[in-house]
Amino acid sequence: MSRPLVLVALIALGPLAGCATVSVYEPVEAEISLTEDQSALRKAAEVYCREAREKGLATGEASLTALADMLTGKESSDGAYWKRIGADRSAPSTVVSRVRADMSASAKGLSELETMARSLLSSSKPTRSDVSEFERALIHARQARDSYSDALAQVNKRSDREYQIMLELTPLDSVLSKARNTADELASVRAQDLTAGIAAS
Repeated sequence: MSRPLVLVALIALGPLAGCATVSVYEPVEAEISLTEDQSALRKAAEVYCREAREKGLATGEASLTALADMLTGKESSDGAYWKRIGADRSAPSTVVSRVRADMSASAKGLSELETMARSLLSSSKPTRSDVSEFERALIHARQARDSYSDALAQVNKRSDREYQIMLELTPLDSVLSKARNTADELASVRAQDLTAGIAAS
């Protein structure tokens, strides 16, 4: 192959290098679902993540820079959920009511995703995108939990009544625990399917 043709080939392959990876290792020979129809689980997970970001509950990011800023206290509060809902200035009872309503919606949405994932496990084989999008939704839900905790902590700084943050978060924590187990099962089934496919080839 001449050098110009090699260069064209490398340029064509370049965009694929930026694709997101998932926790399950997939060889090059594994399916590439760039054109496959999105499953109901993937579509619902994408909506869940988008809504969490729009409310300021999550970013979906887990970069080393973001983690370092968080640990050193440099994390910006601009756009933070507690800032958006006025947790540092509005009436404590109003803020807590808002947090409870939003947290209930987050828990309900994650519970619905978990039910869909369970149904997928019993009826078909999860695809790479099913696994990665469900895990992504789980990351958003965990970040949302932190946002609710931060908002309640802001309220406790000004309120005569101290709200029990861990108790307030219990409904979401319960759903998160189930979703984590389901995510592990999705990844495990996906890995088994890949192993079986490789063995049969």
